[in-house]
Amino acid sequence: MNSSTDLGADWLARRNDEAHARRLVAQLERLGHTVVLDPAA
Repeated sequence: MNSSTDLGADWLARRNDEAHARRLVAQLERLGHTVVLDPAA
């Protein structure tokens, strides 16, 4: 059994998007902003 099929076909894309969002939030916080994300449904 392939582990990628267990996680779903778009697992890697979702993981990369989440990591990118965390990096962007951290960048804004370093610039002095308070960040609150409201994920779209």
